[in-house]
This record gives sequence, structure tokens and C-alpha cells, in this order.
Amino acid sequence: MQQNFVSDLLKKPMWMLFLVSWLFYLIGLFLFSQLVWDANTYMLDFKGTDFDEFLSGVRRIDMLRYALSPVWIIGMSAVIWALIRMGLFITGIVFDASLLFKIIFLGLICISLSFWVKSIGLIVVKGNYSPDDIKNFYPGSIIPFIDTTNISEIRIKSLAQIDLYNLGFIIFTSWLIAVNSSLNYFKSILLLLFTYGLGQVILRFLMLIIVG
Repeated sequence: MQQNFVSDLLKKPMWMLFLVSWLFYLIGLFLFSQLVWDANTYMLDFKGTDFDEFLSGVRRIDMLRYALSPVWIIGMSAVIWALIRMGLFITGIVFDASLLFKIIFLGLICISLSFWVKSIGLIVVKGNYSPDDIKNFYPGSIIPFIDTTNISEIRIKSLAQIDLYNLGFIIFTSWLIAVNSSLNYFKSILLLLFTYGLGQVILRFLMLIIVG
């Protein structure tokens, strides 16, 4: 039944799947930036003199993020698409280009789920929280299981990318590629690990070198 449902989704126009992926990301981003990082939360960490001006500046940045969110989804999808296509080319697997984009759009919902989990975890489950609680809250990642006492913030954020959301993206995308190609599921997983996964590792490594 699940396979039939997803197969029906993949028959939809590409713009429709992009819209679903983008709206899911945008709503999650809105929940996190407006309801988690509300005025009261910002006030707890504010050390300036004009809070209203500060908050107004923050909200302008939020609006810019909302406006650029479709570009973010398309850009992320394009980069992942290029990496996977390269892997498919090397392995000699023929795969429809537009279908791969549709699969990636759906897969990005797994990654966008992090905003939803953080928002629900803080607002509904935790209730009372501080700015530090938000900054150090990485549900579904490896961070809660390691000692981060002597690790810099940028390294913590890089390690936080080892999470269930990226794993879910790899598992889901691999499954759909295997269903729609001659690759078996195991080889499809390897394909994602050596394209998307390796790309993530290289990106985080470069960030650590540049930012320190």
C-alpha cells in the first residue's frame, strides 16, 4: 500500500512535488523561527538597549529566509541530483532525470522534518526553555550521545548532521531508486552513501577548515 501511494505521488507533475516539499520546509521553518524563537525567548538573551529594533531586524532576516526558501529547496535538490546522477553514470544505470528530481523533492521532506521535531519538542514537550536550550537541542542526532564539553560550536553543528533525518533521506531515496531501476536496494544504499553521504562529509570537512 505504501509503495502504491508513493508511486502515485511520483506520477504527479514535478511542480506539484516541489510545492509539497517547499511548503513542508517553509511551515517547519516558520514554526521554529516564529514560535520557538518568539519575542520572550529573544528577550532572555538580549543585552542591548533597543529590543524592538533588534527584534525587527531579526524578523526582517526571517522574512528573507522565507522568501529564499524555494531557492533553497531547488538548489539543494539540484546539487543532490547532480551527485546522484554522477553516481548513476559511473555505475552505468539509466534513470529518468525528471523522476530523480521528484524522488529528491519527496526525500527532502525527511530532512525538513528536523524543524518540526525541534518545534514540537520545545513548545509542546519541554514548554519552558532558554536560548541556550534551543541552541543545544539536536533531537534525532548523534549529539545527545557524545560529550561535547570541549568541542567548538561549529564542530557540534557539523556532527549534528549525523542524524535520523539525513539517514531517513538516504533510506527513502535509495528505496525509490531501487524500485524504479535495475539496482537492488543494497546497491542503491551504497550509491547514496558514496554520493550524497560523501558530499555531506566533504562539505562539513571544508566548513571546519574554513571556519575553524
